[in-house]
Amino acid sequence: MKRIVFNSPDDSMELNGLNNLNSLKSQMIKNFSHFWSEGSGEGDIQIFENNVIKSTLMIEPSIEMKMIYLHCIDNVSGKDFLSVYDKNKLDKVVEICDEIYASEGLFLPLELAWKGIEEYIRTGQLSKEIEWIMPNDVPENGNW
Repeated sequence: MKRIVFNSPDDSMELNGLNNLNSLKSQMIKNFSHFWSEGSGEGDIQIFENNVIKSTLMIEPSIEMKMIYLHCIDNVSGKDFLSVYDKNKLDKVVEICDEIYASEGLFLPLELAWKGIEEYIRTGQLSKEIEWIMPNDVPENGNW
């Protein structure tokens, strides 16, 4: 049995089918600053199969840049995948919340980030509309 759990900045809920997508987009993207300034300021979506976690899509917003960075942890393969939007900015690090830093080039415009989140919820796969890199592709002076 497949389950999808969304851990928002201040709550956790099971996503039942695709009928949650419009509401989720409204919260995450349309009400971006308000939604992500609550609680922890970040979130994740976990996919379970037979009560075993298959993968996690970590959602790291930057309220200041109004962009989102996605980090997928594939528990089956043991690999991590990072969204990338501008490879020329991978060596420029920005603070996304208190003392948490990430390369600016990893952050996606909101609508593109939503495509990645939606595809992950629908299929459990990474969106082909987003370029993904491995952590070892981030320059030494960058961060993920």
